[in-house]
Amino acid sequence: MYQRLNYPALLPGLDAESPVRMFIAVGDDEWANPDPADAAHDLDYEAATLYNTVRRADGVAAEFRVLDGGHDWDVWRPAFVDGLKHLAATLSVTPPAGLPALLHGTAGADWAGGVAAHPDGDVTLGYAASGGVAGQPYAGGLDAVVTRLAADRRTVRWTSQFGTAANERLYGTVPLPDGGVLTAGYTRGDLDGRHPGSPADDGFVAKLTATGQRAWLTQAGDPAKADRFYAITAAPDGGAYVAGYTSGTFGGTGAGDKDAVLARIAPDGTLAWTRQFGGPGEDKAYAVAADANGVYVAGGTSGALPGATPLGGSDGWLARFTPDGARDWLTVAGGTGDDLLGGVMVTDAGQVVATGATAGDVLTVAYTAKGAQRWRTVTGGRGADAGTDVLALADGTLAVVGFTGSTLGVPAGGADVLTLRLDARGRQVAVAQYGTARDDAADPFGEENVYATVGPDGRLLVSGRTAGAPDGGAALGNGDVFLAAVDPAKGTP
Repeated sequence: MYQRLNYPALLPGLDAESPVRMFIAVGDDEWANPDPADAAHDLDYEAATLYNTVRRADGVAAEFRVLDGGHDWDVWRPAFVDGLKHLAATLSVTPPAGLPALLHGTAGADWAGGVAAHPDGDVTLGYAASGGVAGQPYAGGLDAVVTRLAADRRTVRWTSQFGTAANERLYGTVPLPDGGVLTAGYTRGDLDGRHPGSPADDGFVAKLTATGQRAWLTQAGDPAKADRFYAITAAPDGGAYVAGYTSGTFGGTGAGDKDAVLARIAPDGTLAWTRQFGGPGEDKAYAVAADANGVYVAGGTSGALPGATPLGGSDGWLARFTPDGARDWLTVAGGTGDDLLGGVMVTDAGQVVATGATAGDVLTVAYTAKGAQRWRTVTGGRGADAGTDVLALADGTLAVVGFTGSTLGVPAGGADVLTLRLDARGRQVAVAQYGTARDDAADPFGEENVYATVGPDGRLLVSGRTAGAPDGGAALGNGDVFLAAVDPAKGTP
């Protein structure tokens, strides 16, 4: 009877449209079966097996705790209290907002890599796929995929896929005035045909035309060390700025474990200049934005950056460079815990706004063009929350998009997509979340994997990774890419 009616045995009959939340707890000193052959039926073993089974099931959001104690009230009492606290916070008479079908990707694990909006309503998605997409040849590992969708966001105009036998990831896709797109990321192979035998990651930037042809691709980095581009923004002349990190020497002398990198790409794809900077620890750039007057780079550091006073733990940082690559100023943001900045933008008025995380909450900060802080806003709950993109809306408010593991709106699953609206002074106007019963906008390691832009109709276009199934559809595989048009007033699709 137990074998027939236990939770894993009943999973095939689960209705994914009626999501279930589970809180599983067990003691670390549960009674051990004296027969080693029957150890798989010990309660601690079975609890872990149950959790690792249901966390992979569409329609189930699960939490697992191991407490100090055995088969007694020293485990049951605190587990019951923690379970009620966790589950009660998710109860609501309002159903959660889900993700819209259709998903993009393959039967394997896929990763979001950017979203670009075009004036005619078309949308371009960038992502990394673990198989062939739309009949395109598959090189192996993870391939870079760029797909152009019509204004209905369902009709595929074209798909371009490229890669090597190793892995390629995309970390940003931006539009160009001629209808083409720029995309950037990293490769572990010889992507441009000029880096044979490279033993480590290289950053790359590619331009695709409005019809999906690859105009050029530039691969760059230290030949013997790991380099990655984590962000890209278009430059006023049709070129680009990319930002990321290097583990070696790439545009300067290495200062520590990893150094932040900013590079200027000319309109023809050539590398115009690079800047490398950092301290004795690990420094990475995660976001870049530009206007006619300067370039703004944001990231995280585990130590002391030259010219900045550490706040404690890892710090977020924001720096301004001139268009020719001279550093103007650098400032750190956060608190005494672990912090980072993962998104940045420049408003028409010249205000620089960055978003990220501080001690597990969403951090949004605004600065003048000279680096003076104007305001600081922290938003969060009991879970892990982070902002990844910040955008200006037509009504003068700001939209922060990221992920949340808290109850900031109506929770849908483990990690949900977050939309936060702030006024021009950083005061919260609205907050909402949406997603599937599993993790959305975050990868299996709990790091953000979501991108956003503003479409020509004023709605937010949000693309990210989901481990679950969308409304009225099914998952394609073990992690897919979603695209949602979000009404800024509601914060949900």
